[in-house]
Amino acid sequence: MHKFLNALPLLAIAGLIWFHFHQPDNDKPKLAKRPSETASLRCSVIDGSVYDGDTFRVKCDNREQKLRLCGIDAPEAKQPLGIESRDYLRSLIAKASNKVIVVEMDRDKYNRTVAEVLFDTPNGEQSVQEEMLKAGMAYHYKQYSGNCHNADVFDTAEEMGRSQKLGVWRLQGGGQRPWDYRKQNQS
Repeated sequence: MHKFLNALPLLAIAGLIWFHFHQPDNDKPKLAKRPSETASLRCSVIDGSVYDGDTFRVKCDNREQKLRLCGIDAPEAKQPLGIESRDYLRSLIAKASNKVIVVEMDRDKYNRTVAEVLFDTPNGEQSVQEEMLKAGMAYHYKQYSGNCHNADVFDTAEEMGRSQKLGVWRLQGGGQRPWDYRKQNQS
């Protein structure tokens, strides 16, 4: 009996450790699909479909879909640098000969496919989102980047643009954030 009582604290600690590691991670963002389950599609960007710096249409396997870039938010067309942001995204897509790799993450409230988008370069695949952030043509939309597989590089990419005062970072205070602009201008 004495040995049992001496072992009781160890059993209690072991039980707490087991309990801790077997609880659901409700505080962590959940991926819409695990990276290993997420298929990537090679798609063509539809000519003239780049609406702004974070939305465009693609054709994948003979199916058209409207994409919203995961984890970033670009200035709206009527905001300062809104047109420049759109044109920069167009230039990235043109460099890739209108061919992109789409990794679907989710659907948003407008039924757009939320996706990470990559393009081929001589040095390998490059993230469209990362390039937009490094150029200061979009903001890291942290509130909605939890499902993005490459969200961990978005802060670094945004900081690169900010430190070089590129794009939106030339504006006082980094300009009005698109999410604040939309809220202020909703009808």
